[in-house]
Amino acid sequence: MKRVYYAKKKRRAQQTQGDDSSHKKERKLYNDGFDDDNHDYIIKNGEKFLDRYEIDSLIGKGSFGQVVKAFDHEEQCQVAIKIIKNKKPFLNQAQIEVKLLEMMNKADADNKYYIGKDKIVKLKRHFMWRNHLCLVFELLSYNLYDLLRNTNFRGVSLNLTRKFAQQLCTALLFLSTPELNIIHCDLKPENILLCNPKRSAIKIVDFGSSCQLGQRIYQYIQSRFYRSPEVLLGIPYDLAIDMWSLGCILVEMHTGEPLFSGANEVDQMNKIVEVLGMPPKHILDQAHKARKYFDKMPADASYVLKKPKDGKKYKLPGTRRLHDILGVESGGPGGRRLGEPGHSVSDYLKFKDLILRMLDFDPKTRVTPYYALQHNFFKRTADEGTNTNTAGSASTSPAVVAPLVDASSPQAAVSSRARSDPTTSHHHAVYAAGSYTASAATQTAMDCDSFPTHFHHSHHGHRAPPRYPVGGFYPAPPPNPGAWAQDSGAGKSGSDREDSPMVGVCVQQSPVVSH
Repeated sequence: MKRVYYAKKKRRAQQTQGDDSSHKKERKLYNDGFDDDNHDYIIKNGEKFLDRYEIDSLIGKGSFGQVVKAFDHEEQCQVAIKIIKNKKPFLNQAQIEVKLLEMMNKADADNKYYIGKDKIVKLKRHFMWRNHLCLVFELLSYNLYDLLRNTNFRGVSLNLTRKFAQQLCTALLFLSTPELNIIHCDLKPENILLCNPKRSAIKIVDFGSSCQLGQRIYQYIQSRFYRSPEVLLGIPYDLAIDMWSLGCILVEMHTGEPLFSGANEVDQMNKIVEVLGMPPKHILDQAHKARKYFDKMPADASYVLKKPKDGKKYKLPGTRRLHDILGVESGGPGGRRLGEPGHSVSDYLKFKDLILRMLDFDPKTRVTPYYALQHNFFKRTADEGTNTNTAGSASTSPAVVAPLVDASSPQAAVSSRARSDPTTSHHHAVYAAGSYTASAATQTAMDCDSFPTHFHHSHHGHRAPPRYPVGGFYPAPPPNPGAWAQDSGAGKSGSDREDSPMVGVCVQQSPVVSH
């Protein structure tokens, strides 16, 4: 009997080994051997796609697939190719991305009408290669997270933050044009790339999570640190979610740290409330996820924060002031900008005011790109110089008229809660009587504005490892204001910093930093 038992056991072991070897064989034969068992194309340096694109190296990887640097022998230039997984859901989503990118390419093909188009990564073409959809992009440089990392997370100057802010506002202005109405849905430092490591020009990349207004089919969107209150609360969202993300990004670029670094959605909301105070009652009344974060008091139907289940302690609502985070009256974040040109109390008050408008809990009164661009933060003052090669100078700020926002409007009358402090592209422009015109002179100045080089290798515990995402004077009309205040449906699966989709591009040069 023992002999029979052990004979059967041996036979089972042999079968198992046979199964293992057959599985290994199968794994090698995915897509006729061109794919790995994760449905990613097996990259071979030196391989040519379409007898045109010579693969140089793998520069990015994500849930969608991979990004490689390649040389285009036809156009004699380097490109970034996003190779989508050979899997139907990823192909379907990438096809939406292609559609949106092509729409943006076709909008104002002559670049005569809309400003901000040049702040969006350019899709050069796309093709199928061995059952993989391949998207060919211009090759860009480092992302803004890399830039922060190389400041040892101390942040960039207010002047450079201003330049980034203006370019990003023009990009959002372009996306909000009526024929586009595109919501990026995953705006964060990793998805904003320098065009050149020694210049301040930037572009937004990775439209893999994006959608058009009215075509939202997902609810879980935006990386957590930059997730808007309406998404956290389950309220219908619109283009205003990108403005919220931008407000968070700008604070982070100057301070060096995320404004709201929640470990989960409940922690995220609590961190927002610490700075911004409680969301307005009318917002919570329409939020089907309000009970995830707040308790409704039976006596007066007001809301209070739920007691954290993990026992974590938070500051009282609105007591972690943005005023203090920015160091408005104390020489900037951590006092590091004390006495530095372009970092006066007046400069910080303008910056803080713009951020407060971007971080309005109510998406209907949150500042739009059109009005953000007219904010005094972007107005060059008389005492500023004209030397565009000085990193500490704010001289390349655009000349804009005073904000058109009426003092009694919701944007201007930021609530006492927000005033006591809130929570969670590259063209310069001149505004005149509401018309938007590109200033060629200012654009040239921007193009010539280089950074001093300070390259640091550093690690910072509070962030995930860096990622490599890619990806005349003509009037432009105001964007469709309705696009920023319409009800909407659900949106796409977005993700946290650790697992967001990405379009990787990177050039092999050290990023540069402006202090």
